[in-house]
Amino acid sequence: MKCFLLSIFWLISLSVFGQKMYVEQSTICPLRFMLEDKDQYIFYEPNDSILIVDFLNGIEEKQIAKLKGVVMMQVMIDTANNACCVSYTNKTTISNKKLNIPNRLQNMPGWKRTYEGVENENICALINIVFNKYDYQVKHIGYNRNRGKQLLKSSVYKRSIADTTTINK
Repeated sequence: MKCFLLSIFWLISLSVFGQKMYVEQSTICPLRFMLEDKDQYIFYEPNDSILIVDFLNGIEEKQIAKLKGVVMMQVMIDTANNACCVSYTNKTTISNKKLNIPNRLQNMPGWKRTYEGVENENICALINIVFNKYDYQVKHIGYNRNRGKQLLKSSVYKRSIADTTTINK
């Protein structure tokens, strides 16, 4: 009987926290939100190239020049356009402590959302930024339990020495 009750408690806890998609999890976001599925409700204004500049703001130029890897983030935007990092995974050459993704996302000013049919819902987006030697790639991903993850939008920006020197200005 104890095992049965423990199993039920475990399943309930999984369903409550099951919407957190990545390894590192934040406890500061509300638990109630809707994930983007087929339609993109969250965007960064004016565009994804500025998202990269704002994301890397404050990182030293020598680290940006060597930056490689991927950052996967689950960003929640509430009804007042406030951002919150629900969960993330950092697989880059910059440490979690130095990158501080939850704080970085919360302080980025360009997060916006559309209100088409979701006025009273907190909405979550899955955003991946891939840092290669030659370019930055921003992937916006939707999720549905039946279909899994699907690409909603992808943008690629060529990287140059000028990009890395102007990011911190």
